[in-house]
Amino acid sequence: MVTTVKRTPLYSLHRALGARMTEFGGFEMPLSYSGIIEEHRVVRSAAGIFDLSHMGEFELHGITALAVLERALTNSASRLANGEAQYTLMCADDGGTLDDLILYRFEPDRYMLCVNAANIGPDREWLLRQCRPGAELVDLSDDVGLIAIQGPSAALILSKVSQLPLGQLRHFHVQSGDVAGIACLVARTGYTGEDGFEIFVAAQYATAVFEVLLNSGVGDGLRPCGLGARDTLRIEAGLPLYGHELDRTISPLEARLARFIKFGRGFIGETALAAQRDEGPRRQLIGIQTDDGRSIARQGYNLIQDGHQVGVVTSGTFAPSFSRPLAVGLVKAAANPKPGDQLIVEIRNREVPATIVPLPFYRRES
Repeated sequence: MVTTVKRTPLYSLHRALGARMTEFGGFEMPLSYSGIIEEHRVVRSAAGIFDLSHMGEFELHGITALAVLERALTNSASRLANGEAQYTLMCADDGGTLDDLILYRFEPDRYMLCVNAANIGPDREWLLRQCRPGAELVDLSDDVGLIAIQGPSAALILSKVSQLPLGQLRHFHVQSGDVAGIACLVARTGYTGEDGFEIFVAAQYATAVFEVLLNSGVGDGLRPCGLGARDTLRIEAGLPLYGHELDRTISPLEARLARFIKFGRGFIGETALAAQRDEGPRRQLIGIQTDDGRSIARQGYNLIQDGHQVGVVTSGTFAPSFSRPLAVGLVKAAANPKPGDQLIVEIRNREVPATIVPLPFYRRES
């Protein structure tokens, strides 16, 4: 069976900018331009611009749209006002995670869901099964480009090419307006641990918006960034990635996401998650640093305590903000893991001492 790798509307621009490409979520995407560490540090100190057009977007509208969302999602969509967004999850009946996403409310009966690239097809089919008369789901994924500008200088740079009142746009809020003279939706959201914006634009205009932003921000340190830096940034910020900290076998409670579950609404998976809440999850996520400051604990490596395997690494990287490796792991709750405890990470047949440290590793100053 031949699988076709997709390309975003910005593919040609990435090539022109000298990006090193990789396959991710079924798309050919930029891994890096100037280097992962350099791109990571520019987001922490100034700003980076990312192509996120591989993500999926669904519009759900109709008089029963809210009822569908209340049944399908762990967070409560009824808490949203027009122009607000929330992080939320879709779960199976047993509490395993089908996907994590951001939900936007535009009007009382019109919403948009932004989902992970690799899950676009399964999410669409699952949501269609949850729909009822009076609700319609439309897949906008191929028609929408998504660009993120992230970092302490993001608002300054975006303000140069948009008249939107960015100072009034609060975190997890969205507003329509022009960017570079092109109609867009601008959300104050991101996946880096920094302030920033995610800009939804018609696919045919994505390259124009990206280029205008990049050119206007050069003097303020803006640089194009790839998926490599996006991953190191989100690991430092303690943000989960589907397929790592979340998957069909991992519940939101095990992934430390209890604050995004609103019980008492009858959503799919609630019964199983309520039992986990009452009994305590069998596993929990922890932060890990290898004691030698050099060895990188990567996804799939075993975690050992007192001679017994107690868990597995879900994500690990060299963390540029700390100039050392850091990792996240899923550990049996019975091991009673807490910061300061010692573990062994099995790295290529070596036993490397490691210490549990608090999550998130990085939190930006307000």
